[in-house]
Formats: sequence, structure tokens, C-alpha cells
Amino acid sequence: MPKTTKLGQLQCLPELGVGIIYSPLIEKIAFPDGLLDTLEIEPQTLCIRNKEDKLIAPWTAFESVAEMPYHKLVHSIGAPVGGGLAPAEEQLALIRYATELFQSPWVTEHLSFNATTEFNTGFFLPPCQTEKGLQQAINNVQQLQNAIGVPIAVETGVNYLRPNDREIPDGQFVAELCQRTGCGILLDIHNLFANQLNGRQGIKAFLEQIPLEHVVEIHIAGGTELNGLWMDSHSGPIDERLLAITREILPDLPNLKQITYEIFDSYIPVVGDRTIIREMENVRNLWENRKTAYTIPETKQMPREVIAVQKMNSELEPEQWERILGSLVIGKPTENLGYDDRARVDTYQYLIREFRASMIARIFKLTTRYMMLVLGKEAFVVVLRDFWSGCAPEQLSYKEALNFSDYLFEKNFKLPWLFRLLKYEVAVLRTLMDNELRIVHFDADPTPMFNALSQGKLPDQIGTVGNYEVEVLPEREKTTWVTV
Repeated sequence: MPKTTKLGQLQCLPELGVGIIYSPLIEKIAFPDGLLDTLEIEPQTLCIRNKEDKLIAPWTAFESVAEMPYHKLVHSIGAPVGGGLAPAEEQLALIRYATELFQSPWVTEHLSFNATTEFNTGFFLPPCQTEKGLQQAINNVQQLQNAIGVPIAVETGVNYLRPNDREIPDGQFVAELCQRTGCGILLDIHNLFANQLNGRQGIKAFLEQIPLEHVVEIHIAGGTELNGLWMDSHSGPIDERLLAITREILPDLPNLKQITYEIFDSYIPVVGDRTIIREMENVRNLWENRKTAYTIPETKQMPREVIAVQKMNSELEPEQWERILGSLVIGKPTENLGYDDRARVDTYQYLIREFRASMIARIFKLTTRYMMLVLGKEAFVVVLRDFWSGCAPEQLSYKEALNFSDYLFEKNFKLPWLFRLLKYEVAVLRTLMDNELRIVHFDADPTPMFNALSQGKLPDQIGTVGNYEVEVLPEREKTTWVTV
């Protein structure tokens, strides 16, 4: 019997239907029966690091997701294939574990990079689209394919840089990667939408270059405008133009197995369950009519592709590209290559700052609320900017938060409750990491402060002075950890 080709493997994948990116908030939405088929899970978001800085997976969290009555797909964010760093073994082990547990028919990963050999960038950045950069991506995809045991699909990325006249065009870069590895394509149609609006390759030209039979999945999302650019913000409703474009191209994708709606969990409470359900109904409509021919009405035509060329030398070695682009977007001094589009770099810097700030705010809720209420938001941003200027981004929230706590302790700001709250929240974080009991001492009753900050305000009266202890308890039930 002849060996099944990689394209044959893609053809044989099951049709999973309509999906959504999983977060705990998704579990609380009462989706109508039959609307949702699949949960797409980023396994790294379910994990923590222990005190030895090893990646561990809480068994109960993974099992809880595995028991939910939907198909599951693994969408990795920990082993991007677009840079010079090969996937780490602990990430490969985690992806294997999640793939087997969730019975994921295929695994997706980003055609981007978020770290160099020297520092993390704190954000997914576009690969060096040269022959050498392509070879890096090929090596990384092949390593994933060999390690995971199910088909791999690479996600088409958003790129806020202007196109370079010497780089491999976006679609051709993906096509070459598919040709040389046999990988599938996760067609993030919103990323392509943003790229076209921002002056990169148009969607039509991109689709003409890639092997459409390799597209196994589509991501679709809402976006927002910022400083004249369209952002891949995953912030809510899908643009009507994008819905029309997607409906038009669906009949040309013979091996499409799923359409997935993306929304960041921070936007879920903002847009509300009803809006999310409505958007999922739009995605369901796309899926159900995917084989029906459709032509975009004239009023919904996309603007013509913008032709723009940047000065950055695309003949750089991939390592140079990653180091220089990474340095530019995190504000790290680097060599001057005549890059003349400061606005595009500023956009990346803004997005990275927002992401870093959100990581700190999620972990140190009380501390950050207290500082904003006492100092004011503008002054708090000044503090954050000073911290960022001396500390490179971290990929993991807990590391970013601990770096910020070290910064605050060193600065020794004269704010009465700052270090009381910070010591408490650092203790909570460390107990989450190692599951060990801690006792935090206070010289005044912290209850009024805790209660007021939980409501977004300062207390009317400070707690009574005295010796108080707060126990930071580990999980009441013994937690089983899977070391990956």
C-alpha cells in the first residue's frame, strides 16, 4: 500500500465545524445548542512555572477542559516557527501531552518569532522573509512535525511593517514553506485583512500564491483602528467587509475543516455574551454555506492594494533581522539601518506596552489599582515606562510581574500601602507557583483596603493599627501536576 502523502493526511482530517478560542470566561456563556462544535485551546495558558522554573501542567485544569462536550484543537503559542530559536523540548512535551489528552486531529502554531538569543520581544513579530529565513521556518516546522505526530498547520501572521521590495512576498513565503514541508495552513483571514488595509500584500494576491488545498482552518476576528492602522485586536464584532470576503473565498478551500472565532478574554465582559453569540452565528452561517458560490457586492469591495517600500535591508541574516526588529519594538538601542517609518515601530511599541501592562495588572490587581488611584493613571504610566526602559519583556506573566515587583522594591516609592499590598500579592503568586502556605504580616487591618480596592476605590477609613496576619493558602484539595 503506498504511503499516505502529507496532503493526503490533510485531506483525511475530520471536519470539526465551528470553533472558538477557549478561556474560562467562554465556559460561562450559554451558547445555543448546535452553535459551537470545537474549543481551540492554547495549552500554555493553562500552565504555570514551579519554583525551579519548570513548566508544569495542572492536571485538574486540563482534565476539566478535556471533559467539556466539544471537539478540541491545540493552538500552540509557545513554539513559534518563524525565528531562529528552535522549539524548546519542554514546549514540545507540553504540545504532545495536550494533543494526546484532547485528541487534537491537528496542531497549529504561529509563523512568527517572539524571542532572540538575547532577549524576549513580548509580542509575535514577522519572520525574516528571505531564503535563509524560510529555511529557519522549514527546520522548525519539520521539528514540530517529527515531535508531535499529527499534522501541523502554520498560522498566517499579521505584519504591521511596510512591504520590502527585496523580501519574499507574504503569500509566496507561506507557499514555499508548504511545498518544502507539506504542512497545513491556518488561514487567519483577519490578519490578511489587516495586512491589506495597512499596505501589505492584498488578500487576492496572497490567495493566488498559496496552495489553497493546504488550508485546513480559518481564524476570523474583529479589529480596531489605531493611528491610521488596522489592528488585529480580537476585540469583538467581525467587520462586514471581512465576512463578505471570507464567504467569497470559502468555496475555493477544498480541505477546510474548521472556522474559528477569536476574541481576547479581556474583551468578553466588554462586548457581552449576546454579541459573542451573534458573531458565532455569523461564523456558523459561513460554515454552513462554505460550498455556495458568492460574489462580494460592489459596495463591499476592499480598497486597492497600497504600494509602499521600506528602507530596511531585507538581505540581513535572519539573526540580524530578529535582533534589530526586536530591539526596535522594545526600545532597545540598535544599529541604524535607515528605517524611516517610525509610525509602524511605534505601533508595535504601543501594543507591547499594552500587553506588558495587562500582564502586571492581571497578577497584581490590588497593587496596580492602588497606584493608579493614589498617583493617577498618567503618573502610573510614567512609572511603567521607567520600568520598561530598564527591563526587557518576558514571555510569561509571572516573570513580568516579579520583575515589576523587584523594580518597585528597589525604587522604594513613598506610598503608605504600596509595599503592604505588593508583599501580599507576591506571596499569593509564589503560593500559586509552589502550592506552599505563606503568612503575610500587616501592621494594620488590611480588610478595609482589600474591600475598597476590589470595588475600584480607596477606603473611607484605614484599618485599625495592630499586628495582623493573612494566611495565603494553597489549594485545599491536593493538586496533581503533570511535569512536561
